[in-house]
Amino acid sequence: MPYDSQFPYWMNGDDGGFDDSGGGDDGSNDDGAYDDGANDDDSQGDDQDPDDDGQNDGDDGQNGGGNDADGAGGDGGGDDGNDDVNDEFSDPDDLLPLDDDVALSADNFPNAESADFQDDDGGWSQGDYQKSAENLFGDHQFFGDTMTTQRTAEGYQPFGDERFLQGFDEVAPGSSETVELFEREGHLSAFGFVSIAMLEYLRMKYTGIDLSNLDVSLPDRGEPVAPQPLPPAFDSVQPLDGVDLRKHCTPIGDQQQTSRCSAFAWTHATELVNNLKGGESPRLSPTFTMLEFQRMQGDAKDYSYAYSGGNGTVSGTDPGRVLAEQGTCRQELWPDPSPSPAQPEPVLISDSEKHRLDATPHPIALDDVRKVLSAGCPVHVAINTGPVFSEVGRDGVFNAAEPPNGFHGRHAMLIVGYIGNFYIVKNSWGENWGDQGYCYIPKQVLADSDPDLIAVLVKKPE
Repeated sequence: MPYDSQFPYWMNGDDGGFDDSGGGDDGSNDDGAYDDGANDDDSQGDDQDPDDDGQNDGDDGQNGGGNDADGAGGDGGGDDGNDDVNDEFSDPDDLLPLDDDVALSADNFPNAESADFQDDDGGWSQGDYQKSAENLFGDHQFFGDTMTTQRTAEGYQPFGDERFLQGFDEVAPGSSETVELFEREGHLSAFGFVSIAMLEYLRMKYTGIDLSNLDVSLPDRGEPVAPQPLPPAFDSVQPLDGVDLRKHCTPIGDQQQTSRCSAFAWTHATELVNNLKGGESPRLSPTFTMLEFQRMQGDAKDYSYAYSGGNGTVSGTDPGRVLAEQGTCRQELWPDPSPSPAQPEPVLISDSEKHRLDATPHPIALDDVRKVLSAGCPVHVAINTGPVFSEVGRDGVFNAAEPPNGFHGRHAMLIVGYIGNFYIVKNSWGENWGDQGYCYIPKQVLADSDPDLIAVLVKKPE
C-alpha cells in the first residue's frame, strides 16, 4: 500500500497491514512516519536474513547508535524544544491538583518518624534505609518477605544442587546471581530473571527445567540521555511527604519473556494520564505501542517481532512523543499475549487516534523526581538490574541495585509515587511479582542503578 497520511506508520504490503510471514523488511519503515532524525540510515540490512524467526537475535545495530529504553540512552531524542516546554509549563496554576488520598502526609504513617520524610541528600546509610522501611512498611502483611519465602508458600522447595547453577553460569555468565531453582512435585523450575539473550542459551541447554517463570532484562547500549532543568511551574513545586498515584493506574501488565518493558511503561503512562485528567482509560495495547516505536526507530519487521520487543526501545523523549502524536489502540484489538493483532491494522490505527498521551515527555534528574510526582506526573525510568532485583518479595521493598556497569542488563518501569525516600514503581512482570506488581525503590538504590528518567509532564484540563 502506498503511503497515506491517514496511516503514517503503515508499512507497504498486503491489505492487512504488512507481511507477517517471517520478518522481511519492505524498506519503507519511515517514509512520512514519525521522524526522530537519527535512526533511519542503516535501512535494516540484516532484516533480509532468511532464518529470521521474528525474535530478537542480538544487536543488529539498527538504532543508529541509540539504545533501548531498557538501556541507558542513545540520541535520547534530545530536548531542543526546551523553550517550548518552559512556555507550556510556566504557570503553577496549570498543574494538576491532587486528591487527598493521593497527596500523602506524615500523618498517614503513624509508625514513621519525621526523619523518614527528609530528602536523602546522599548521607543516608543502608541502616537508615532499613530503619525507614520498617517505619513505613513494617505493618505490611509480608514485610521482610523474600522470593524464597514466597515460592515456599506456593509449595516449592529450594533446590540446593550447586552444580546446576554452576552450569547456568557456564552457559549464561552471571545467571547464578539472579536465578534460583525450586522443586515441586518432582519438577525443577527457575525463578528470577536473566537477560533475554541469556534466556535463549538456557532454553537450548536445559530442556528439562521449567524456565517459563523467569523474567527478562535487556543489554545496556549507548549513553544516558542528558537531564534538563524543570520548567518554571514544576521548579516552584514544594515536594510532599508522599504521593501515591496507584488509584489512577490501570491493572498491572505482564510483558512475559519479551523486550516490551518500555512499551508497557509508556502505555501505562498514557492510561494513567487519561485517568488523572478525569477520563476512564481502557486498557491499551503495549504491543501496538511497541510496533509504533520500532517504526519510529527504523527497525520494524513484522507483527511477531513487535510482540517480541526486538532489541527494545530507544530512550529519551522520542517514544513519548510518538504516543503524544499517534496514540495507541485498545488492548482488546491487540491483546498482550498475542503475537498478532485481533483486527486489521487500519482498525488499530483509527482507534489509536482516540488514545494519545496527553502530556509532554521531558528528561529530568533524580533530585527533581519528587517535585514532578508532587505535581501529579509519573516518570518513565530505566535502571540497571542486579541480584537483589531477583529477590524482591511480596512486600516489594528493594534493598540494593546493580552498580552502573549494568552487568545484568536494564529494565524500564513507571514511577507512580513515593513515600519519604522510597519510590513507588509500577512494573510489568505480572501481579505475582513484588507487592502485587509494584515495588518500593530507595532513592539511594535508584541513584546507584544509573537511572534514565523521563518525566511525563501533565497540565490540568482547561
